[in-house]
Amino acid sequence: MNFDLLLNFRLHKLKSSRAPFVFYIILTKEWFLCYNATMRRILRLGVLLAWLGLNLFCQAVPEMGFFEEDSAGLEVKVFPLPLDDRGWTVNCYVAWHPDSKQAVVIDPGAPAPAVLEFIRERRLEVLAVLNSHGHHDHVGGNAFLAKKLAVPFYLHRADRPLAVQTTGSAIPFTFYPKEGKLVLGELEIEVIHTPGHSPGSVCLKIGEVLFSGDTLFAGSVGKPHGSSRAEQQANLKLEVENIRRLLLPRSPATRVFPGHGPATTIGTEKAFNTFLQ
Repeated sequence: MNFDLLLNFRLHKLKSSRAPFVFYIILTKEWFLCYNATMRRILRLGVLLAWLGLNLFCQAVPEMGFFEEDSAGLEVKVFPLPLDDRGWTVNCYVAWHPDSKQAVVIDPGAPAPAVLEFIRERRLEVLAVLNSHGHHDHVGGNAFLAKKLAVPFYLHRADRPLAVQTTGSAIPFTFYPKEGKLVLGELEIEVIHTPGHSPGSVCLKIGEVLFSGDTLFAGSVGKPHGSSRAEQQANLKLEVENIRRLLLPRSPATRVFPGHGPATTIGTEKAFNTFLQ
């Protein structure tokens, strides 16, 4: 068996409800060759331990924080910000050009002194705060940063009513340009409107890195908005269509940094994400 493929499969299918079953089948598809009952029991135990170990690893990865650098030199640091006492977090990102030190902060979902400390330590020049959508767990730290950073706060126009419920009128949002390109210093940002999770959800592509907010996750997609089941189903269909049409045609190597959970790639989601099959 190809265990590298199996590990890759496990890491990016964690959120799929069918993942434990498929993992079990993949590891045990050669059991018919094992006639010894003791060996079968050992193999079952190995499957269980492997599943539990990888589960713990995948839960730990987003808590560690990480650096990434793409082919264009963009550097990224993730801050998993706690949202409640149950361990739920949102991924806040700082992305910057390593030469100019020009940076953006993406989705500060809660007050984050660690983000400001990191910016000071790295001597970064923050040019803007970018919100992928207007839900409270992605704009909840805007007011905190607004007191420290004199920069524009970007949001899609359609999500302003959602954001104002959290921030009030304290943040005078700047709306993303309609043509889809936002140039901030040496950072060129492609703004991709992907409604479904919210009316104004966007994905932000800088170089070969895609910040997907709550539109696309490792092994899943964002919960659709709507006050009725029919509306939610319609918005889920819209969201999936947007992902297939606007995101999946990108290079398979494109790194995807979602609003929650571990990073993934376009190629992995195209191959394994059951919502997109």
